[in-house]
Amino acid sequence: QEALVTIRLLDILCEMTSNNGQLEHLQASPGLLETAIDTLRLTHLAGKQAVNIFTATHTMTGQEEISHPAVGFKSHLIRLIGNLCYKNKENQDKV
Repeated sequence: QEALVTIRLLDILCEMTSNNGQLEHLQASPGLLETAIDTLRLTHLAGKQAVNIFTATHTMTGQEEISHPAVGFKSHLIRLIGNLCYKNKENQDKV
């Protein structure tokens, strides 16, 4: 349940950073970009340490693709990072 809440919040952040009205405020939010980068780094590391849902070679069944909360997690993080860097030289330099 907690994983689903986290995924949904990440999805909301991605949508908010796609909106020009909210983007500028979120780009200036201290720690948001750093947290997204750290989370992506840790997720990638978790996939390298053991065979799990974050492992690049992990094969999923059709049911897992639909229902597993981790599917798309890394791509949402990358989308958030990209949105936070959009037309923002300071954030681009941090990445």
